[in-house]
Amino acid sequence: MMRRKNQIAAILCAVALAFLPTGCRPDLNIPDVDPVPVTPVDPVDPVDPTPTTRPTEPAACTNKVVAHRGGSAECGVPDNSRASLKYAMGLKCYAMECDIYWTKDNDVVIAHASNTYYINGLKPWENTLEQLRRAGRLKNGEELPSLSDFLDIVQVEGNCTKLCLDIKNLDGNLTQYPSKAVTRACEIISERKAEKFCEFICTGNATVAATAAACQVKYGIPVGWMSTSGPSTHLSKGFTWANLSTLYIEPFATSTPKHTIDEYLNAGMQFSVFNVDQKAGDGNAATSDEAVAYYVSRYKDLRCICTNYPKWLLSKVQ
Repeated sequence: MMRRKNQIAAILCAVALAFLPTGCRPDLNIPDVDPVPVTPVDPVDPVDPTPTTRPTEPAACTNKVVAHRGGSAECGVPDNSRASLKYAMGLKCYAMECDIYWTKDNDVVIAHASNTYYINGLKPWENTLEQLRRAGRLKNGEELPSLSDFLDIVQVEGNCTKLCLDIKNLDGNLTQYPSKAVTRACEIISERKAEKFCEFICTGNATVAATAAACQVKYGIPVGWMSTSGPSTHLSKGFTWANLSTLYIEPFATSTPKHTIDEYLNAGMQFSVFNVDQKAGDGNAATSDEAVAYYVSRYKDLRCICTNYPKWLLSKVQ
């Protein structure tokens, strides 16, 4: 019986030794091993591999040229596309103008709508961003970009090109949707701390303009109002920046009411104009040699100047 007890004790001892760390088992004569050092990695979001730190303001810019729809008419890529944005950035333009619309899933899509508000044949406020994308791609194969997609491109070190976000009017009765577009755009921009990478230009519609003016105060993002009213009306609505079509600007105005650049400057406002172009084709554009020469001569007085031909205009103002 005693022999059996000794055998059981020996077995239990062997089992216990098997579970001890090797450093505690001198009978195995195995040297201790130093722990493997851990290499630090850059901080990233555990879901989105994008770096958690992005620049909060663009690099200094040496011009005031805004590439209308990214200068697609000049470079031949689809308007409001990633490729057109990169074209404008490659030229180091002050900004790219692009159109924004609110989607059913509370996102903001960038596109130039047809027939006032159709994107790929769909009304954006009745469809999600994914549904709009499934309905068709851009001619170069890109999917429709969102505002976040464009911010991913511009919000990088060394880039000087901003986004000039055009709050599009619909038919005058659907004001809730452009109002939602500017509100949601500001939220997205604020979440990314990208306020200095963005500006807005706003339809002349008074209801939408009121929302844009409130967002301007809340988020500190500049808004240029496209109303053809005079300076006193702009200022009374909270706008210190007027953005007008060349159609209404003397001495080459072709539509009424007619205004002058100095009318706004003398009221202490900033003033910008759209579009000054190399070729005819845009209904808002000044293209005659005399008109182009006039706007180039007033370049220093303007907050910015928009064109479908940014490379061409840069060659004239720089």
